[in-house]
Amino acid sequence: MRIAVVGDVHLIWDERDVHALDACGYDLILFVGDLAGYGAVGALEVGRSIRNLQTRALVMPGNHDAVTVAQLAAEVLRTPRLRLAREALALGMNTRVQQLTAALAPVPVCGYSLHPYHDLQLTVLAARPHSLGGGRLGFRRYLAKRFEVGRMSESTARLCALFDQVPREHRILVLAHCGPHGLGAARDSIYGCDFLPTQGDWGDPDLRDALVHARERGQRVLGVIAGHMHHRLRGGGERTWHVQRDGVLHVNAARVPRRRKTPQGEERHHVRITLEGERAEVEAVWLPLPERED
Repeated sequence: MRIAVVGDVHLIWDERDVHALDACGYDLILFVGDLAGYGAVGALEVGRSIRNLQTRALVMPGNHDAVTVAQLAAEVLRTPRLRLAREALALGMNTRVQQLTAALAPVPVCGYSLHPYHDLQLTVLAARPHSLGGGRLGFRRYLAKRFEVGRMSESTARLCALFDQVPREHRILVLAHCGPHGLGAARDSIYGCDFLPTQGDWGDPDLRDALVHARERGQRVLGVIAGHMHHRLRGGGERTWHVQRDGVLHVNAARVPRRRKTPQGEERHHVRITLEGERAEVEAVWLPLPERED
């Protein structure tokens, strides 16, 4: 079984990606989020292109998706003085998510959801949507209204309940925007912080705790697929983008920008996951694109 993972898109997507990925013959294509740049409108255009895929696909919304520039800034700064601003700016988020969902349909926008593929004996468990990483519950007002999740502990409980519902005969892939806490605190760790002098682990604690719950129940989690923390580090260097931990393959697909120029033309990045029995393998792929037609 072969699965394509498209990292943080940030507007680098067009119909050439659709044709090139469909031609690869993948069983499934997973998007880890951040279709948009800054502002919600760009993600709608990307979504209207993604929906043309003939291959089955899922989209996990990131912290740039269905939010305004002002809302994202208020969430990132996260000072008590901006609490009322965050509340006010979040008022339209549910509508913006609905617009993104309509733009992508029939490709599902996922989050706190299960997506079983019985022909593959595989379930994709979609974790918390719109994650900011760093141990904080971003977009709290929206999550509380849409999913009844207002605290990190409630998010953990919801994820654990999802694991409990997966058919026992199914293998599990977890799809998230940011990966779990606990995989390293150095700036070049898979989800390490490269934008603060103190560095630190920027992974999601709710996802970490839910994975512990799954392991204790003996569930077959083969991989955790995410992005958010870009491969190129601030100040120079490259991030570790895949690790094995407790028998689980962790993949950060956020190569940003996901394009490069070569003498032969433009190439676009994605990650190929190959599942064979209980084993998961990963490789980076730079896919040549045809020249854009005028």
